[in-house]
Amino acid sequence: MASTFAREGGAHLQQGQPQEAVKSFQKGLAVDPDDVDCLLGLVRTYLSIDSRAEAEAATLRLLKVKPDHAEAQAHLAMLRAQAGDAEALESLKALASAPTAGYFERFNLGGLLLEKGDLEGARAAYESALQVAPDSAHVHFELGRIYLQLKDATGAAAHFHLASEGAPREPMPLLMLARAHGLRGALGLAIQAASRALENAPQGNLRRSVLEELFKLYLTGGSPDGAKRVAQELRQLEPSSVNYVYLDGLAAMSAGTFRDAVGLFEDVVRRAPNHWQALQALSQVHLALGERGLARKRLEEAVTLVPTDPGPANDLALLLLQDEAHESARPVLERVLAAHPEEPVTNLNLAVAWFPTDKQACIRHAKVAQARGAGVVKEQADRLLKQLGG
Repeated sequence: MASTFAREGGAHLQQGQPQEAVKSFQKGLAVDPDDVDCLLGLVRTYLSIDSRAEAEAATLRLLKVKPDHAEAQAHLAMLRAQAGDAEALESLKALASAPTAGYFERFNLGGLLLEKGDLEGARAAYESALQVAPDSAHVHFELGRIYLQLKDATGAAAHFHLASEGAPREPMPLLMLARAHGLRGALGLAIQAASRALENAPQGNLRRSVLEELFKLYLTGGSPDGAKRVAQELRQLEPSSVNYVYLDGLAAMSAGTFRDAVGLFEDVVRRAPNHWQALQALSQVHLALGERGLARKRLEEAVTLVPTDPGPANDLALLLLQDEAHESARPVLERVLAAHPEEPVTNLNLAVAWFPTDKQACIRHAKVAQARGAGVVKEQADRLLKQLGG
């Protein structure tokens, strides 16, 4: 049976109080220097706060008392492999593949392989960990992260859902669940998960991250009122942030209150003259208000700041093409293609810009747009090439 100090330290660790846990375990070790449960608790606590040197020292102390302690061996192998010891990595693989391997041997291998970018190896190790701990929120969370990197949003959502069920008061699994649902187009479920994450998120960076995710979801889902509420809460949390003023402007633009949006975007540009995204948004609002001259002016300012970014350059080129200023549009687009030769929208617009005067250049760029583009871009490139017989 674990000692009183070991049980007390374990309770502190579960409650997210690592410093108090360390104190309890050290009290226990002052009474009995060979208390295995206190030594193991100390190892786990130091690992939880990424104190690797202290964790390794505690692990060595534990192994001196109990040399065959499998979890301690797994922790030591992981720590040394993280430090670049190739033999330690092989030792950890052997420990994790043994018939008697427990949770930590398998979980540690998954984490180490994930750090090294071996997604498939990490996935296999974590799935192996589920064999001994099927309800582990930590394992499901890490598997969710792996599936996101593998571009499998549905698989990620399934694991983040299980992680959130295993740790219902933790906001991070719910935040990641919201992102996974958003990526797979399930915006209602994404907003639901993000709202639950917000209920559990304390003040600070994590709460801001949840609010930023909610803002994107509301904006994408066509809920400008929700986006506005979130943007204003973000502004209250960080009044000095020009980016949150910009988000407020996007919400106003989405709601169709264009004059309000102009005021907000102008405020951003006054406070941050290099904020080209606000300049681009300003141009869009001016266009909605029928103010083409102001729209073009703001786009020219944005393109001056980021001449190779496809967004402002293509918006400006479209205005110029609509005014039949093909010669003025071409250099704007060519600067983008010098940095991004296969960018499909830019190639399509440059094909249109060459249409009146250079059939071969038009065909050349339309073919790139056709090969690299999708949806409307590909359809327009197809039509252009048919028209030119290319």
